[in-house]
Amino acid sequence: MEYRPFPDERGDEFDAFMRYAFSPTEGPYDPEEADDHDTIADTRGLFDGDEPVAVCAHHTFSLRIRGDDREVAGLSAVASPPEHRRRGNVGRMLRESLAEYRDRGVHVSTLWPFEYPFYAAYGWATASRYRHLTAPPEQLGFVDDLIATAGDDAGSFRRLDGDDYPAVKPVLAAMADRYDLTMDWTEEWWRERALQGWKTDPFVYGWERDGELRGLCAYSFDDDAGDAGDADAPILRVTDVAVADDEAWFQLLRFFRNHDSQVAEVRIRAPPDAPLLDLVEDPRAVDCEVRTGPMVRLVDVAAALEALDPDPEIEAAFSLSVADPLVDRNDETFRVAVADGAVAVEPTGGGEDGETAVAETGGPDPDAADAADAAADIGALSQLYVGYKSVDEAVRSGGLAVDSALAADLRALFPPRTTHLREGF
Repeated sequence: MEYRPFPDERGDEFDAFMRYAFSPTEGPYDPEEADDHDTIADTRGLFDGDEPVAVCAHHTFSLRIRGDDREVAGLSAVASPPEHRRRGNVGRMLRESLAEYRDRGVHVSTLWPFEYPFYAAYGWATASRYRHLTAPPEQLGFVDDLIATAGDDAGSFRRLDGDDYPAVKPVLAAMADRYDLTMDWTEEWWRERALQGWKTDPFVYGWERDGELRGLCAYSFDDDAGDAGDADAPILRVTDVAVADDEAWFQLLRFFRNHDSQVAEVRIRAPPDAPLLDLVEDPRAVDCEVRTGPMVRLVDVAAALEALDPDPEIEAAFSLSVADPLVDRNDETFRVAVADGAVAVEPTGGGEDGETAVAETGGPDPDAADAADAAADIGALSQLYVGYKSVDEAVRSGGLAVDSALAADLRALFPPRTTHLREGF
C-alpha cells in the first residue's frame, strides 16, 4: 500500500468516490453532469498498486487557538469503496495523513465526523458546540425593541460578493476575539468556500453601518416544510453567522424576520451563546438545541505543547503519560516543564519502542497514571489544548487522571475557552 497525492487527471474517479460515499441516493457519478466547482483541498489516496482503496482531502487554514492564529489541518472527504472496507485501509490513511501534517509542522488536525465514535476510536474528540435555533419568523420581532430599525443607526443590508473580502476581515477578527477556533479566512476561502456551496451557492448578505460591515450571514431556502407544516412556505436555513457584537446579531435576526412573507420557519446554526430564547414572546414556539460540532486531535503532542504561550507566572514540572491509538510517537510518557512563558517537552522513552501501555478501554492506562503525575488519552488532551474542556471536565469524563497537587497547575496551563468552529470543509 502507498499513500500519495491523488492524480489531478483522475479527478472524476475521486468525485465518484465522493458521490458513492456521501450522496449514494443520487446514483452513480456521471462526469457529464458534474458541476464546475473546483476543490481548494489537496486530495490524497491510499493505493494498492494503481488502485485507490481509500481517499481523503486536506485543507490548510488558520484557527484562533488560545489567543494566536495557528495553522491547522482540516481533514475531509474520507471514503473507501465497499469492496475495500474493514481491512484497516482508512486507519492507515489517517495515520499517513497525520504523518504528513507533522512533516509540514502542523500540530492540530480537525474534521467534521460522519459518526463521532468512529473518529473517537482514532483519537479525535469534540472541539466545539453550536446552537441550532428554529423559530417562526414572527418570533424574531422582539428585536424591534432592542435595536434601531429606521434611520442612520439602523444601518443597511446588502448582498456581498468576492470584492467584499477586505470588509469581511474585521468581522472575522471580532469573532476571533469572542470565540476560539474562529477561522482566519483567506481571500481564496472567501471566494471559493464562503460564497460557494457544494451543490447550491448560498445567499450571502451583510449588515453595515456608516460604511463599516458589522455582520454577515449565509443562507438558502429549502422547499421541505418539515416541522413548519406548510408545503407552500419554504424554510430559511442559515448556515453561517459572523458578527462583531450582539447588536449585529440582532440586526441579522431582523433581516431573517423580514422574510416572514416567504418562509414559515427560520433555522439558524448560531454561536453557542447567541441570545434568543429568553427574549422571544413565546419560548415554546422556538426550539433551541445544543449540538456538537467538529472534532480535533493533536498531531504531535510534544511540538503542540511547546507551541503554547503560557502566562509567565506559571511554573510547573510534571510527567504526562499519553495514550494514542494511532500515532506511536504520541503514545509515550513525557517530561513537561513550564517556566518563563515557555513549555519544554521531552519524551522519557519509558515504553517499549517509545510506547506506553494503552488501556483496553481506550482511555489513560491506570498503570501509566500511577507511574506519571498525569495521564490522558489523546482526545482529552486535545480538548484541553483548544480549551473545549476544563481540567475538571476532562477528569469527570475519564479522559484525564491527575493527582490533586498537579491539578491546579494544569488548570492554569489549560484554562477553558469558548470555542466555535463554524466552517464546513
